[in-house]
Amino acid sequence: MRLPNFKCNTCDGIYSSFDIHFTSNCDNCCSYCIDSINRCHSSTIPDVDKIIDTIKKYQDGFDDVLFLGGEPCLYLEELIDCIKKIKQYTNLKVYVTTSVPYTCSLNREKFIELIELVDGLNISAQHYCEDIADEIRHTTSQFDRQEFYSNLPYKSKIRINLNLLKSYLDTREEIINCLHHYDNMGFGSILLRELQHSPNHFVSYEAVMGIKLPSAYAYGCQTNLTIPGETFSTPILLSRSCSIVENSVNASWSDVFKSFIKIFKASPDNKFGVVWEDGSFTEGW
Repeated sequence: MRLPNFKCNTCDGIYSSFDIHFTSNCDNCCSYCIDSINRCHSSTIPDVDKIIDTIKKYQDGFDDVLFLGGEPCLYLEELIDCIKKIKQYTNLKVYVTTSVPYTCSLNREKFIELIELVDGLNISAQHYCEDIADEIRHTTSQFDRQEFYSNLPYKSKIRINLNLLKSYLDTREEIINCLHHYDNMGFGSILLRELQHSPNHFVSYEAVMGIKLPSAYAYGCQTNLTIPGETFSTPILLSRSCSIVENSVNASWSDVFKSFIKIFKASPDNKFGVVWEDGSFTEGW
């Protein structure tokens, strides 16, 4: 019997990557954040030299690094310094995820330098309406983010991330409005994401759109998205939650079958590790 050609999920390991937890400091306190207790209003400053030493030590077998936080762009100078050294000492690709704090507006040229340096920038935009986005962040924006986004250069490098979120981005109309808003700005791509590990905030794309998609666990959680009746110039991706991480999603027979297959099939030879702001290293998830 020939087994189905299952696509890889993120949890199966489709890349070999460092996550760099660049700082625990964050200017936002999003209620769904898995690290919100540690991230909000702390004062940890990244130790660039120790981070670089760790990456140089463990870089064999890795392909790229992703800077996360907290909010890495609160320390633009240190972030740019760290990225320049990664580019100098390794062949790793570099990506940054940011909510674009006020420091990016105050230091616009530095932020543009950051975009020039990286291989990709993920902007966690939350919503096209800034009043709603601020409610999600539990903060008040000190500048016009939408105007700032619209006037950024190197847009082909930038991906807009939008979280499906109960009470905020949980209707077809709001999703379509959000997608068209950022599509009109001309970014490289847009990622629409179902939240994981957050049952109080989880919104099912299938339920909102009234459609049925193949199982996220068995057939892959990353999906190139088309919406009937809607036209977009920007590639749109959907990142879905599955029964492994979201208990309201029922496992399918294909999930059970895949789980059975994995008992007898070696896991992909992918590597993953977390580099912390003090340079310490955690192998695996």
